Amino acid sequence: MFPIVVESETSWLESLIKFVQELRREFKGRLKKVIALPSPEMRVYDSNVLVVLDRYDLKDVDLVVELALKVDERINPLVSSEEEGDVKAFLGEGGVEVEGCG
Repeated sequence: MFPIVVESETSWLESLIKFVQELRREFKGRLKKVIALPSPEMRVYDSNVLVVLDRYDLKDVDLVVELALKVDERINPLVSSEEEGDVKAFLGEGGVEVEGCG
């Protein structure tokens, strides 16, 4: 008989999907994309998830960080606008747009 393995920790993908749901609820049409690195240990600019908004201010950044901590403490987001070059840096490190966002 083979052992059954049940992981008690939420998977990275599950956490990302929940995070995107929270972001959509708060930012609605202002959320342009979310790009996540393949694992929570990987980093670009000391972050593992890029949240792209149409525009943002310090209040928006605080809310994104609050939502990330609420969902999974492994999520370390960087907030950017579409005009900034952060998307290329994340994609260059193997980041992918989280399914269902866009």
